[in-house]
Amino acid sequence: MKNLLGYLTCVAVALMLKIYINGSGGTLVLYLLAIAFVISLASLLVTKRKLVAAIKLSSEISAKDEELEAEVILLNAVRFIPSCVVEVVTECSDNVTAVSPLDFKTVVAGGRQHGVSVKLKTRFAGLGTVRIKNILLHDYLGIITLRLHSSRFEKVVGKIKIMPNIPDTGTQTELLKATSENAAFDDNESESDENALGLTGVPGYDHRQYEIGDPLKRINWKLSSKRDELMVRLDEKVTASSQAFFLDIPADNGDPMFAMNVDNMIEASLAMLSMLIIEGYESEYNYYLDGWKSMKIKHAGDLIELQNELAAVSPYPQEKRFAFSHEIGKTAPICFTACMATSLGDFSSLLEEFNGSFVVTRLSGIDKQTENMWLVDESFEFRKMT
Repeated sequence: MKNLLGYLTCVAVALMLKIYINGSGGTLVLYLLAIAFVISLASLLVTKRKLVAAIKLSSEISAKDEELEAEVILLNAVRFIPSCVVEVVTECSDNVTAVSPLDFKTVVAGGRQHGVSVKLKTRFAGLGTVRIKNILLHDYLGIITLRLHSSRFEKVVGKIKIMPNIPDTGTQTELLKATSENAAFDDNESESDENALGLTGVPGYDHRQYEIGDPLKRINWKLSSKRDELMVRLDEKVTASSQAFFLDIPADNGDPMFAMNVDNMIEASLAMLSMLIIEGYESEYNYYLDGWKSMKIKHAGDLIELQNELAAVSPYPQEKRFAFSHEIGKTAPICFTACMATSLGDFSSLLEEFNGSFVVTRLSGIDKQTENMWLVDESFEFRKMT
């Protein structure tokens, strides 16, 4: 409005000059003002049609608390005609913070591209994103402002994988005892005859579906007949020492602590896996990353591979969150969930869908909702909730 008033004032002065002082001089000034407005408007309209935006990050993967740069690239696809004034507003996910301002104004020469760097710093594990929130186009005179339609840049997203740490928490006797209290199977029973319930709250598994190459003598014909599919017994060592985990990350409910809670939960699960590896236990870890995935964790190399995988996780699509058993054909007895007390509905849904034990963080604020719940604090100490 201020610029518009200034422009109209200039027009009024030119008219007064034309009428009262010098007709030809005033006319020249009016022509110049009109030409300036036409050029300014034309540049604005052309830029609206031909501007292209992109984001390029200086790194695709990073550790926590490291700085990186996001370059916002603007391309003026019209040769010889410079763009109007382009104002770009960017935003980043909650696990990334801005070190320099996220918005800027610039002009792009005709047929050229221009990049502006924004400094960022990684905060929490998982997939970090930088995206364009808004693009405003201003004419040269500052009279007219147009908003570029979001469809032109909504898919422009820079992604950074932020690796979680693997905490060294030493040996936690209570946790290891609860985790390993899955008794071996009984050869004479169709299913496990365990009488000890550990962290899972359910007996440990001692059978699985038959796979090509399994010895026929290990087929449990009685159980196979009952389930109408071939089942083989696992080795006693595997049965007693294996544990299955499920990482649950519901949709972000807007809680300002959500990203930190996800980070804590991911690292808590890695801490438990690390403890189990040190004690000689094998584990199976299930998580969602463009589909449900399952990874066997037998040694430190597997844990490092999982660490890299979890650098790319983000909140699960709601329709996929409970598709766990359908996509990989099994259930996991221990669930590490990033649910928050501010969205107890997410946890209630989990209780209905999941039969097993639950691990929540102190940061989540969730109180004991059922039996077999464990709490992990910021130093990754686990204790059973009572």
